[in-house]
Amino acid sequence: MITSGAGLNGRSVLWKANLSVFVLLFGLILGYFSWQVAQSRQAFEEHVNEHAQLVAEVVATNVRAAGHSQQVVEQIVSDFLINIARFIAYLDQVEPFSSEELAAYAQENGLQGVWIRHTDQTVVMSPQGWFDQPLFQVGQDDHVLIHRQKRHEYILLWKVPGDQRLIAVSLPAKSIEQLQEQMGVKQLLAALSRLAGIDSLRLEPTASVTRNNELFTSQAVAGERQIILGKQTLLLAVESTSLNKRISGLWREFYIFSGLLIVAGLALSWLLYRYQNRHVDDLWQLHQQLAVQREDASLGRAAATISHEIRNPLNAISMGLQRLQMESSGLEGEHQQLLVAMSDAVKRTNEIVHGLQRYALPLQPKMRPVTLNELVARIVDLYRPQFEMQGVHLTCQLQPVSCLGDGGLLGQLVENLLKNALEAQTRGGFVRVGLMVEQ
Repeated sequence: MITSGAGLNGRSVLWKANLSVFVLLFGLILGYFSWQVAQSRQAFEEHVNEHAQLVAEVVATNVRAAGHSQQVVEQIVSDFLINIARFIAYLDQVEPFSSEELAAYAQENGLQGVWIRHTDQTVVMSPQGWFDQPLFQVGQDDHVLIHRQKRHEYILLWKVPGDQRLIAVSLPAKSIEQLQEQMGVKQLLAALSRLAGIDSLRLEPTASVTRNNELFTSQAVAGERQIILGKQTLLLAVESTSLNKRISGLWREFYIFSGLLIVAGLALSWLLYRYQNRHVDDLWQLHQQLAVQREDASLGRAAATISHEIRNPLNAISMGLQRLQMESSGLEGEHQQLLVAMSDAVKRTNEIVHGLQRYALPLQPKMRPVTLNELVARIVDLYRPQFEMQGVHLTCQLQPVSCLGDGGLLGQLVENLLKNALEAQTRGGFVRVGLMVEQ
């Protein structure tokens, strides 16, 4: 039970270590992919900021250019209409215009309408009802230019220098409005919106846009920016398709790699579990072997003690029987046989005790030079009479052989071989003993 508990504890420690390693690896992989996602987002943010800055500069430049162009156009229109008004004032001073003459003059010069108020407050206009002077007032300047977008016209109200006459002339503004529209910010925003990577682009009043004090303000969507351009705010939305694809690809790689890591972890855990079980089994078998060896050692020590204690009385009995045999000349034959039988029993008991001692005590050979052929010859001569008594023909062919060894143990080996051969040949036969050196 002690070994099993230690094995289970070791197995638990190894399992926890294995689990900790894979959890650590999974955490490192998750951290790496999270860092990759953060880097991708940061790169996208920098890309969006660069786009926003570039677009802001382009739009701001175009807004300024559009404002200047509008001023230039209005100045040109104003100068053109002032010249026409001067010429009309000159002609009217020479001979006042009638409505029909004004209509013909306006048609000939591409004017949409002409209005004249004389010094006596009489008014001549063409077409009729085209102009209502109270709606327009001339300030400190001698003229005022009005752009009536709903009617698509420019109206110049000019005060004739040196008298009280007022002249209003109107020029069609559709072509000019179309030109300004082509050169305006809306067309630029529409063109920029069609560029790759830009989702939407629009201008809104700054007051209606919730913003921070920073020039670039991140919104709920990573690709949106607010760029303040004076009274207007440019709202830029950059397509995040590439970022989404990149993040999706990173997470897909993370899932694939995590799956492979899980499979590898399970496989390694299974192999580790098998190795642990095999190791525990080996430890258990080793424990059993050690237990058997401890039992054998205990039995050996007990046997050695018992055999030592038994041999002392056996030696005393053997010495007593030898003395009785030496002094048994006056005993009867039956008593003589009893002494012989007792002596044989003591010898057999002594042999049993001797064998028990050999089993109990470890062998400690005494290595000395031994002439094997002489050792074998002596033992063969000792057992030859027993072979002859059983009718077994014993032959011996011995080559001279010398080596290092324990003569006593080698003699016991040869005796055991001869005893086994003698016991196997109970009804005659032959036994051949040979000693040779193999080349």
